[in-house]
Amino acid sequence: MGLMYWQIDDYWPAPTSATVEYGLKWKMPHYYIQHMYEPVYPLAVLTPYLANITDENALISLYIINELLTGTSGILNCSFLSSETFSIRSSLIYNFSFTVPGMQHIVDLPYSTVMKNIGCTNSSQCLLHCGFKNNQENIGQTLFLTQPKNYPLGQSNLQVESIQQISPTDFSITITATRPALFVWLDVPGNVTGYFSRNGFHMFESTRTLTFHSWTPMNDFNSSDFDLRITSLYDITQP
Repeated sequence: MGLMYWQIDDYWPAPTSATVEYGLKWKMPHYYIQHMYEPVYPLAVLTPYLANITDENALISLYIINELLTGTSGILNCSFLSSETFSIRSSLIYNFSFTVPGMQHIVDLPYSTVMKNIGCTNSSQCLLHCGFKNNQENIGQTLFLTQPKNYPLGQSNLQVESIQQISPTDFSITITATRPALFVWLDVPGNVTGYFSRNGFHMFESTRTLTFHSWTPMNDFNSSDFDLRITSLYDITQP
């Protein structure tokens, strides 16, 4: 068994299934794929899929997948979050340890009971994010308890707080938001190609810092001339 996707790059400019554009910009799937192949990965599953909040047989199951031959251990942090505020409704912490490759079942959570206890009266009020730090990189998965379009999306006022040049090809970017934002997308000017450390992410905090790597050196950089654009799921739902 294995996991494969199609395809990486384009041979010419066109709307295709490739995850890297002809001009070498990364599309959103490419940012997700780079974490999909992590050797250690958390997995949260709602069974049945998109279950009704009153279904007493529905379960949220948490797993850790490990493909390291040497084994590993760590702490899995899971938080039930609100789609309207940055507050955390409830947090769960679990230890895990592997000596051989495999998948470890962490816990089954009764869906209706959990949602009642954290004050979610419908599935569009909450979502679950699980993650852990691996080699200084935060690896995580977000479980939507309903379709993303059903969440009460609002204006997050996404703003670029600062852009600082670290080297001729690397930049540190800090963005802010006033409320959670789903599928936040950063895009650089058309004449600039490169990739971000993260993109297409969910903004569950008011401030986030990430990096951008340009394929070519940018001399005499001026942040006011760097037309960095930010959008989210909310923006594309507006008329």
